[in-house]
Amino acid sequence: MNNNDKEEKILNAAVKVFSKKGYDLATIDEIAKKARVSKGIVFFYYKRKDSLIEKAALRSVPVEEITGVNGRKHGRAHELLMDFGVSFLKKYENPDLRNLLLMTIANKERYRQIELSLREMCFQEMDRMFSNLEELAGTSIPAPVKKAFFGSLLCYVVWWNDNEMSPEEYVKILTDRILLSVSHEA
Repeated sequence: MNNNDKEEKILNAAVKVFSKKGYDLATIDEIAKKARVSKGIVFFYYKRKDSLIEKAALRSVPVEEITGVNGRKHGRAHELLMDFGVSFLKKYENPDLRNLLLMTIANKERYRQIELSLREMCFQEMDRMFSNLEELAGTSIPAPVKKAFFGSLLCYVVWWNDNEMSPEEYVKILTDRILLSVSHEA
């Protein structure tokens, strides 16, 4: 097993353990046991528990999903919102990532790297996506509408097991309504 595989096992185990026990109650011993490596190997990769927390928590933040959407070409506003919404919700089919995202948001002030990553996603990448959306839609989109879109996706994540629609159906209706609301303003 190479070093990348060991580190990946440790991170996967950390995501699972942190999502169940929280950052403060989870121990390196539990993570090592779940990863089937020694505690020393965990500390070889992560000198401090906080370093492991940050790395695992960043896995729960949808930065890759939004940068991926921003890197793709979209022909229509509807296509762009669908792409982001579905990509975002697909990430959280994994219950460990759902739990960890909520924990990560709640603890953002405690971990500088997490706060920076959330800020980048919320203020730079989301702004870039909505700028692209406005260009495709041919109209400006008010900040509360932008936040309503993202907030609605977060609500789906929070109440995952209570949703009566598939992620795709939910995003389609949300996208249709958001675009309908801004088209009436133009």
